[in-house]
Amino acid sequence: WLKTFPALGTIAPCHCCGPQILSSLPLHAAPPSREGPPSCSMVFFGSTESRTATMCSPPTLEGAVAQQECSPRCAVGVGGVSSPASSLSAAALLWLPPEARVAQQLQDYAARSSRNERAVCELEPQAFAEQVLLGKLGRAAVDGGDSAQPLFRKVGGVWRLGGLEVLYRFRSADGVPFPSFVNFVRAASDQSAEPCDRLRASFRSHAMRSLRRVDARLSLLDSEMRHAMASAGLLTTLNFTAKQLQTAVAQPLHNPELLGLEETEYDDEPAALSEVRRSAWQKFGMLALDDVHPTLAEVQAHAPAQFTYEPPRTPAGGAFKPWPAEYRHDLAFARRFVADFACTRATCPRAKASLKLSEEFCCYLIGVGYAPFSRQCMSAWRKAHPEASAAVRAAGLELISEAIDAGIGICFEVSFDDSDVEWLLKAIPALENHMSKQGGMSGSIALPYSLVERDILALPGMPGNCD
Repeated sequence: WLKTFPALGTIAPCHCCGPQILSSLPLHAAPPSREGPPSCSMVFFGSTESRTATMCSPPTLEGAVAQQECSPRCAVGVGGVSSPASSLSAAALLWLPPEARVAQQLQDYAARSSRNERAVCELEPQAFAEQVLLGKLGRAAVDGGDSAQPLFRKVGGVWRLGGLEVLYRFRSADGVPFPSFVNFVRAASDQSAEPCDRLRASFRSHAMRSLRRVDARLSLLDSEMRHAMASAGLLTTLNFTAKQLQTAVAQPLHNPELLGLEETEYDDEPAALSEVRRSAWQKFGMLALDDVHPTLAEVQAHAPAQFTYEPPRTPAGGAFKPWPAEYRHDLAFARRFVADFACTRATCPRAKASLKLSEEFCCYLIGVGYAPFSRQCMSAWRKAHPEASAAVRAAGLELISEAIDAGIGICFEVSFDDSDVEWLLKAIPALENHMSKQGGMSGSIALPYSLVERDILALPGMPGNCD
């Protein structure tokens, strides 16, 4: 729910010859140049241009955890021009840990975490707001509910930490109190036909308290770490409904450059949303659009001929992830977000944005969802419905291309194998440097935000830490 999200890219230390630029592209940059040594496509974070540098070979994965080494003859350059040492010494050095190492930390925490109390899971929305969100009756969530789930980005052929998506957790590391939390959000937003004003206010207050808590925790980090995170674009992105965004933008904060906002689909669009987005991009490190998903009509528009749609089926025979007839964050809405970003970036080049493709969209696009049977289910559907499958892929390719052309990154809200996206990368090579995945080897596990510094940011290779 609160989310740390990567603007993606890293400046890394070479222990043999000083600072190096080691990075995949930030979300706002153009595809890397293919010229120069084949193993050294780089960018300097903070620029809107693609840069290349000559450096040591990219890291490789040895067993479960990647180990990184530098050759003693690493030469640093930006855009083919040598960079003064002073310009790099001013930037923080952040050496992001590999996916396997981060996942192990989260799995260790999950093994010792408690389960959500059944009584809490069964609370009605008003009781949930009072007893859990406000902590009455001793039922306050760990860290106020702020727990961090990793997102990963490929760097030098290895999936590495690219951000930490902070989800709501009560006690259990791998899920919200269900169904109480889900029912509360529904009753407190436009997901309900008649949302409760009192619950809506509780929802908004909780979101703002979360924003201030995360900002305060970032302030507790030492200046070297904060500078490193800013240079790497390691952003803590918090979720807000469209109707909560303006209040979030108005909050007094100490670390807006380390924070991002994510616009969820729970509320209808308020007036002047484009202006609110512009303000968010100007103040924060990023604004993302959550849970993008096409409607049936949008998919059919990409088919050469009308097709009869039938949803995939679960092993038990039920409908699985059917396309909706209407949806707030459909492709048309996503394109308006892209247009708003393009307008903002014309006057605010530092603005960053991302489209998050929902689990449902990922199921149809790359054949992967959360359910353990999703691969088998979607594979069978694609074979039985080739026209519909081709249409949804065409719709996805078109949106992804438009987003990348505008400098917007793409986050798949599922974990996937590299082979799942091979066809996408062949169709859109630039996607490789604009792509992230959620959860990875750690799945839905999230770590209390107060433990992030100790258990993740203190991993070997991070600022002030050595293997």
